[in-house]
Amino acid sequence: MAPKRAGSFSLKKALIRWLEDNRGIVIFLFCLPASFIFDLVLAFRLWLKNRFFSAPWQHDKRVQDIQSKVQLWNKLPPKERKPLCTSRPNWLSLSVTFTKKAQCHQVPIDLYDILELDEKNLTVRVEPFVSVHSITAYLIPKGYALAVTLEIGDATCGGLALAVGMTTHSHKVGLYQESVVSYDVVLGDGSLVHVTADNEYCDLFYCLPWSHGTLGFLVAVELKIIKVKPYVHMRYVPVKGRDAYCNMIRELSGANDRTKQTADYLEATVYSKDRAVIMIGNFADVKTDADRKKINPVSRWYKPWWFKYVETFLHKGEGDEFIPLEDYLLRHNRAIFWVLESMIPFANNVVFRWLFGWLCPPKPAFLKFTTTPAIRAMTFTKQVFQDIVLPMTVLEDSIETSELLFDTYPILIYPCRIYDHGPKKMGQLRPPRLDQFTPGTNYGMFYDLGVYGTPGPVKRRQKYDAVKAMRAMEKFTRDAGGYPFLYADIFMNRQEFEEMFDLTAYECVRKKYKAVGCFPHLYDKVRPEIDVFTIGKQYAEEFE
Repeated sequence: MAPKRAGSFSLKKALIRWLEDNRGIVIFLFCLPASFIFDLVLAFRLWLKNRFFSAPWQHDKRVQDIQSKVQLWNKLPPKERKPLCTSRPNWLSLSVTFTKKAQCHQVPIDLYDILELDEKNLTVRVEPFVSVHSITAYLIPKGYALAVTLEIGDATCGGLALAVGMTTHSHKVGLYQESVVSYDVVLGDGSLVHVTADNEYCDLFYCLPWSHGTLGFLVAVELKIIKVKPYVHMRYVPVKGRDAYCNMIRELSGANDRTKQTADYLEATVYSKDRAVIMIGNFADVKTDADRKKINPVSRWYKPWWFKYVETFLHKGEGDEFIPLEDYLLRHNRAIFWVLESMIPFANNVVFRWLFGWLCPPKPAFLKFTTTPAIRAMTFTKQVFQDIVLPMTVLEDSIETSELLFDTYPILIYPCRIYDHGPKKMGQLRPPRLDQFTPGTNYGMFYDLGVYGTPGPVKRRQKYDAVKAMRAMEKFTRDAGGYPFLYADIFMNRQEFEEMFDLTAYECVRKKYKAVGCFPHLYDKVRPEIDVFTIGKQYAEEFE
């Protein structure tokens, strides 16, 4: 039997190698058309919901139905009570993990409506599954945008509220959770509570972010909005030298002096350790013919991918233009930042863009829908997809560490405030350390380090231990006082997880609001559903 197993293993390796070598063609010929059809079906389904079933005035009734289902669950014999979760399919989530929903009691949460726009108080109230694309399309024509608008249109307002999000406006307003005014939550006993920072449920308010649905079912969220103009006047500044662009990011973000923070939007894309482009955007109107000639709708299907377009400024020098606001906010959507390049290397070719760019990107939901356990195991060992919140004090070190562990560019940098709200008001996050505060403020300037793509050793077909690399990155993050976004795979054990996140208040809230025994624990919810250590070792041993 041994020769058969050896031959079978060799055939498997050959097939995997062929798929890797021809991945772009396979995705182009099969995945893109199938994804497009899949997207049309989802879009039609959403249109039907909005056209015939959208009924914001029936929100209370829908919530009562959810309460009834939770109350019925409570009447089951204790041995029959599986942990509660939503019935929303795994493939509709942007998380890379697959929750084991078959082992849970699934409750339908069909909440997709925009409920109320309050222009006086600059807030909008929505149901949890309203997408970023939908709320952006709704608000911009009215002259508003979410204070924190994620660049991926399929992300949901509720998902971000119970997880985390940041964007290029976050150096002014902080993480997504800072834009939340209130949550409406169905607890484990079926009761409905309205949660704000200053009512009787304030302890729950600060623990809901980063909780990933482990404290209750979110049924509505009220978010801050900001007044906007139709365009973003974007200035591109190429910078040579790691210290030079790191210092410029600190200065423009106001990390060292809050009075120097002027830009509405600020980000940097690092193309090598010594070369980056810093983007400085401000809300603008376009009134002159000269300005109209500078309008660039960057999200059109035939346009170069955003990160590729930005890279051109490394060669042609500083420049500026006007970008329609919605195009800017969703600028990374077409290439899924730069993940699409590793999937279809030729998709940014001008001919491909004009002929087939409208097919891109493959729908994230479709990619998850078609992910088998074998594909899941293979991709996590050969790709990195991480967003990591780190203090500005380690910016240079983080770039060095990322290169050492992953050897992949570009990487993304979004400055972001992390506030110190005081004792018992930090939730799962620890307050910034004393040396991390911006002088004269109650916040430290952090940033999102976005590392996406194929690690260098994998491209070169060298031995690569993905688990070892990520565990080293997680240790660097813990030591620096940072946090990884929990939509991505984590490689920490329970003890390491609790060293990084402060779960003191979270554990108290779980007991107080009847989540224990009803909803899974945060660590159990976000840890990979596969044995990352065994799989990582197996793939690393292939090169020995």
